[in-house]
Amino acid sequence: MRMGLATRIPTQAKQVFNIALPAIGEAYLQNLLGVVDTFFIAKLGLIAIDAVGVTNVYSMTYIGVFTAVSAALSVFLSRAVGAKNKERSHSVIWHGFVIAFIIGLFASLISLFFAVPLLHVMGAQGTLQSTALPYFSVVLGISPFIALFTAQSAAFRAIGDTKTPFRVGLEMNGLHVVFDYVLIFGVGPFHGFGIKGAAIAMVLARLYALIRLWQKSRSVDSLTLRVSDLKLSTSLGWSMTQFAIPAALERLSMRLGQVVYFGLIVRMGIDVYATHNIAGTITTFGSAIGNGFAVATTATIGQAIGSGNESDVRMYRRFSYMESAVSMTAVAVLLCVLSPWIGLLFTHNPHVIHLLFIILAIDVFSQPFLAAVLVDTSAIQAGGNSKFPMITTMIGIWGVRTLGVYLFAWRLGFGLPAVWVSIAADNALRAGLFLWYRRTRNWVQQLA
Repeated sequence: MRMGLATRIPTQAKQVFNIALPAIGEAYLQNLLGVVDTFFIAKLGLIAIDAVGVTNVYSMTYIGVFTAVSAALSVFLSRAVGAKNKERSHSVIWHGFVIAFIIGLFASLISLFFAVPLLHVMGAQGTLQSTALPYFSVVLGISPFIALFTAQSAAFRAIGDTKTPFRVGLEMNGLHVVFDYVLIFGVGPFHGFGIKGAAIAMVLARLYALIRLWQKSRSVDSLTLRVSDLKLSTSLGWSMTQFAIPAALERLSMRLGQVVYFGLIVRMGIDVYATHNIAGTITTFGSAIGNGFAVATTATIGQAIGSGNESDVRMYRRFSYMESAVSMTAVAVLLCVLSPWIGLLFTHNPHVIHLLFIILAIDVFSQPFLAAVLVDTSAIQAGGNSKFPMITTMIGIWGVRTLGVYLFAWRLGFGLPAVWVSIAADNALRAGLFLWYRRTRNWVQQLA
C-alpha cells in the first residue's frame, strides 16, 4: 500500500518537497540564530530583548533586501542550468556576487554612520538606545558578508542543491550556541560581554558559514568560478540589476512598513513590544516553511522554463502552494496550543503570555494567505516578472497593514491583536491580487 501511494504522488510534488525540505531546515537554522540570541539575552531582562528586537527589524530588512537581490541570481541561474549553459551560469553567479557585495557595503555604511537616527525611528531612546547601540553597530556592520553568504546560498538552491546550505547552517548554529553562551555570560574567570557578546557571537558564526559555503562551492563544477569567469558584462549585469531592483524594492517596502508600525508598537509599552517580539520570533518557524517552498518554486519553475518544459510550470506552483499551506497552518496551530509553555522560555510575565496566545490564534487564520504570498511571489519572479510582486507588496504593506496598525491598534487603542489582524488582512489582499494576476495574465516571460 505504501508503494502504491508513492507511485500516485506526482513527480512534480516529490521534486518540490525534496528541494523544499532542506531549505526549510536551513531557514529554521537561520531563524534559530535569532531565537538563541533572544533566549540568552532574555536572561538579561526585557530591555535587552527589546534592544535585540529593534536591531532585528533592520537586520531582517537588510536580509530581505539581500534575499531579493539574490532572487535575480536564482532566476537567471536556474534558467541557465535548465538550458545546460555552463558559461552563462558562471557569469550569472559572478555578477550576482558583485551586486550583492555592493548592496551589502552600502547597507553597512548606512548602519554605521546613521545608527542613532535609525534607532530613534524605532522609538529607541534613552536606556533602550544605549543598550541597543553596541549590538546594532556590530551585527549590521558586517552586512557585506551576510549579503555574500545569501548570494552563495541562492546559487546552491538555484541548481536544486538545498542540502549543502542546510549542512553549513547546522555547523554555524552549533558554533553560535557555544559562542553566544560564552561571550554573553562568560566561563570561569572570563565574565563575558553581555549583549555585546551576543553581537560578536553572531558575527563569528556568520563569517564561519560564509567561508564554509565558499569551500563547498569549490567542489561543485557548475558553481566553481575560475579567473576567466571574473569579468563583467554590461548587458548581463544591467539585466540582472533591472530584475533585482523591483525585487529589492518589494522587500524594502515591506520592511520599511514594518519599521514604521514597529515604532508604534514600541510606544505601546515594553510588555506589548516584548510580546510582539517573542511572537515574531516564534512564528518564523511557520513562515520558514513557506520560504522553503518558495525556494523550491524558484528552482523548479526556473529550470523548467530554461529547459523549455513550460507545461510543468503551473504544476510546480500548485504543489508548492498546497504543501506549504497545509504545513504552515499545522505548525501555526501547534504553536498556538503550546504558547503558554513556549512563552515561559522567554518570560514569566502572565500578561505577556496571555497576549501571546491571542495573537498566535489570529496568526493561524493568516497562514493559507501567507503561503500564497510567499509561493506566488517566487513563482511570478521565476516567470520573469519582478515588478508585479513589488506593486502588490506596496499596496498591501502600506494601504492595509501599516494603515491598519496606525488606525486600529494605535489611534483606536485596540492594541496588539489589531496589529496581527492587520497583518492577516494584508496577506489576504495580496493573495487575492496574485490569484487575479495568474488567472488573467501569461506570467511566463523571457528574460533579457
